[in-house]
Amino acid sequence: MFHGFTGNKTEHGGHFRDFSRLLERNQIASLRLDFSGNGESDGNFNEFTFDTLISEANLIINYGKALEGIKEIILLGYSMGGAIAAYVSARRTDISKLVLWAPARNITEIIKTRYENARKLPNGDADSGNYPISLAMYESLNKYDVLAGIEKFEKPVLIIHGKLDLAVNYQFSYEYLERFKHASLHIIDTAGHGFDLREEKNKLLNMSYEFVRGWWLKWILFVVSNKCQLVQM
Repeated sequence: MFHGFTGNKTEHGGHFRDFSRLLERNQIASLRLDFSGNGESDGNFNEFTFDTLISEANLIINYGKALEGIKEIILLGYSMGGAIAAYVSARRTDISKLVLWAPARNITEIIKTRYENARKLPNGDADSGNYPISLAMYESLNKYDVLAGIEKFEKPVLIIHGKLDLAVNYQFSYEYLERFKHASLHIIDTAGHGFDLREEKNKLLNMSYEFVRGWWLKWILFVVSNKCQLVQM
């Protein structure tokens, strides 16, 4: 599970923690991490960049693959983590499914805007409150287009987005939907970026769990048939 910008391995509302417990109750292992400089990881927030995000995402996948008894690897990414998960999956051959919660197509623009609008420190970093953004992070953003090449990922993809999302407009998820060959997009009409209401969270976790378990796999492959499918919730 890859968390969002300024997030952590528990995630907003405890969504990652609660989803991992749901998986565990059904005998499915999961891994959650704080990217370096985030949460409880070593380092400071201004030390992580898009380069470190990509590198650490691959490291945690490799670690998971090496664990005894692992049969397949499924990635889940929320917001920034969704953009990272999609980008990384398209450059590997060992990911079997992809789950994206409000994937931040606009994450590079969000970080750039925060950096450019904040007061600069003597070292070039942006004084963005508790989350100072480094010049190195700002410069690393130019190396990445988070949509580039993701059409190469041809395994099943589940995308869930809130229609009232003010941080990452739900329309961005249509860009992901159009590029993936076997994808399903589910819009939750009442939800914002955080899926805060109990009913919204239940939909988020239950749909994700069913997809991970594979109960939707045959349906998706039948309905999609190399086309995109949109389901309104």
